[in-house]
Amino acid sequence: MTRSTHRWPARAAVTAATAVLITSGTAGVTFAAETDRAAASVVAYDPSVNSTANFAVVATTHPDTVGCNGYKVTGTGTASGKPTTGGTWTQDEVACTATIPGKYDIKGTATLTESDGDKLFISYELSAPLTSDTMVYPSGTFKITGGTGNYAFATGSGKMNARVNLLDHDHVTSTIMGDILYTG
Repeated sequence: MTRSTHRWPARAAVTAATAVLITSGTAGVTFAAETDRAAASVVAYDPSVNSTANFAVVATTHPDTVGCNGYKVTGTGTASGKPTTGGTWTQDEVACTATIPGKYDIKGTATLTESDGDKLFISYELSAPLTSDTMVYPSGTFKITGGTGNYAFATGSGKMNARVNLLDHDHVTSTIMGDILYTG
């Protein structure tokens, strides 16, 4: 009887040790699986639209001095990046100071034209604080509204930022970053 009495605590200790090993082993495997899953879900964003335009602008007083109290702005220059591989940038916009208190309210359209003549059309809405500084940094969104050639059925959207020196209309920069889709 003494022998069997000693066996039960030994068996209980082995069972407890086995349970600890199994539990620890499972926890380690579960943690490793979760860690691998978390690492696998981190994917770098590679936008299909990532373009920079450098251009000059001509600003004229907008005829609506009450509802807009701003400017009509046209611009031309160059664009590079993707999806276009380089070409020209043309834009037409209205920059109002009366529609959003304390901010420039900018709405416009632009065309990116590649050297082969294919065109990508976008519309955009930007805003920037009204300030006494000569540097203005409008930001907002753009939408792809279509195009010609390879961009005939293009749609998409993303973020747009600009850098404008109000005293230097020859060196304006804008960037667009987002995604392009083809519906055709």
